Amino acid sequence: MAGFRQALTVLLLPALCAVAAGCGIPRSVGLAERCADMMQRAYPSAAIEVRKSEASAVNLTTIVAKAEGVRTDLPADAPLPHELAVECRFDESILTEFRWTAGPMR
Repeated sequence: MAGFRQALTVLLLPALCAVAAGCGIPRSVGLAERCADMMQRAYPSAAIEVRKSEASAVNLTTIVAKAEGVRTDLPADAPLPHELAVECRFDESILTEFRWTAGPMR
């Protein structure tokens, strides 16, 4: 009977570890969402509400993603722009270019 318990433990332990490890794996997000996240990370002092994000393929391996947002932490009469936008270029899902197309200081 003790051998049966040990065999059962040996079989169940890897299965439980695999299930527990799977819980920590982040969900896959699209490149448009990654671009929006990069915009927020590039300007951490601003509260940005992402309004729009989209991605389109340039060729088989290159995708250009765009994200637009609005700063929600500025008063209406602030001299800094409220509208923000970025463009991200991914080659084989690796970020190769990031540029602001609107804001943050223009």
